[in-house]
Amino acid sequence: MTKIELVFSDIDGTLLNSKHEVTAEASQIIQELLKQGTKIILASARPPGAMVSIADEVRLSSPLVCFNGALITQYSEGAFDDLYSLTLERQDALQLNQAVSTKFPEISFNIYSGDRWYVEREDEWVKQEAAIIKMDPEAISMEDFLKEHLPFHKILCMGNPDDIQKLEDELAGANLSNISYYRSKDTYMEIVNNQVSKLGALHFLCEKYGVELENTLAIGDNFNDMPMIIHAGKGIAMGNAPDEVKQAADCVTDTNDENGFYKALVKSFG
Repeated sequence: MTKIELVFSDIDGTLLNSKHEVTAEASQIIQELLKQGTKIILASARPPGAMVSIADEVRLSSPLVCFNGALITQYSEGAFDDLYSLTLERQDALQLNQAVSTKFPEISFNIYSGDRWYVEREDEWVKQEAAIIKMDPEAISMEDFLKEHLPFHKILCMGNPDDIQKLEDELAGANLSNISYYRSKDTYMEIVNNQVSKLGALHFLCEKYGVELENTLAIGDNFNDMPMIIHAGKGIAMGNAPDEVKQAADCVTDTNDENGFYKALVKSFG
């Protein structure tokens, strides 16, 4: 059996249960693997500040893969040291904001730049996201801000499923070849540079640590996790993942509310 030297794990829906908690068992298996010298990397659509507390909870000091791989940063002594960064083009961000504000005014438009989160207004969607990621946004005039400020790592659009579906249809017809987008849930549309992927981040960190791709394990629960699940040495889908993601995996574990993360790692390292 191939030795697994690096574990690459999604956070929401994978490491965290539906109450956004890390179970005692999940934390315990991480500590055991770290003692064995296994590298463990957290990879998420979240911004850096919303990952630090989780990394601290499970006592991880490895780089954080944020915004699905748009930013890889090392947190140390209260500061972030960026190792890798892929940002959106200013013109694309302006065009997206224009489309959302004119055609879908009920959708909440959010910009993430490094560890900063910017909104035009603190609506119910923003309040809900702030409670989940335990971060506070900064309110700005979006149009003025987009003309002056760089870089933008991610745009998050939040709204009811019908509006998000219409936005997805709009994006499919728009001539924006520099972006990629996907729904992380039926109410969330995540938009990043089209070169961004968790697999790209996995490649970057394998090179950094001198680990072969075949000696990695990737675990996740959603479509944005599929490339890393397919290409890692061992790819595991959570029991709560869509069927398409499960079919792409080498094996399927239990759901995030049944300690699926813990069970998968125990079985893989057994």
